[in-house]
Amino acid sequence: MIASACDPRIERSRSAIHSATIEELAEVGYGAMTIESIARRAGVGKATIYRHWRGKLDLVASALETIKEDVVAPTEGTVRARVTTVLEALAVHLADSDLARCLPALISAAQYDDGVREFQRGFSRERRGLLIALLDEGIASGELSADLDPELAAAVLAGPLFYSRLLSHEPFPPGRVAQVVALVLG
Repeated sequence: MIASACDPRIERSRSAIHSATIEELAEVGYGAMTIESIARRAGVGKATIYRHWRGKLDLVASALETIKEDVVAPTEGTVRARVTTVLEALAVHLADSDLARCLPALISAAQYDDGVREFQRGFSRERRGLLIALLDEGIASGELSADLDPELAAAVLAGPLFYSRLLSHEPFPPGRVAQVVALVLG
C-alpha cells in the first residue's frame, strides 16, 4: 500500500474498494479481475486506486487483510482440545466467509502468477503458524509424541477441511474435527 489516510472520505473510498476487490475476486477470479472492474464496482476512478495501491496484487493483499479472521487459540485445556477448537473455527470459517469464497481464485492464480504464488504461500504460512505453535507446545510438554513433525501434522489436520471446501464444494462438518484430530494425533 502506498498511502495511508485519516480522512473519513478516503477511508470510505478505501473500504468500498476493499469490498469491491473481494467481491470481484470471488466472482470472476484473479485473472479476469481488473483495476477498472474494481473501480467501477466501487464507484471510484482508477486513479483513486493507484493512489493507494501499486497494482492488483497489492490491492488484493490489502483487501484480504481486512477480512482475515485472526483465530486465537484457547489458553486453557489440553493441546488436543485446543487444536480441535482451532480446527472447528476453521471449518466454520471455510463453510461461509468472504475469504473462503476467494480461496479458489487465489489458488488458481498461484498456478500461473509468481507474485500471487509467493503471496499465497506467505498468507497460508501465517495462518498455519498458530496450529504449528500449538503442536510444538504439545511436543514440548510431552502431551504429543516427540517424533511428531508439527508442520506435516498441521497440513494433515487442516487438509480435510480445505479438501472439502475446495474439491467437494461441501463444508467440512465441524462436529467431525475431533475425529480428524484423533486420527492424526493418536
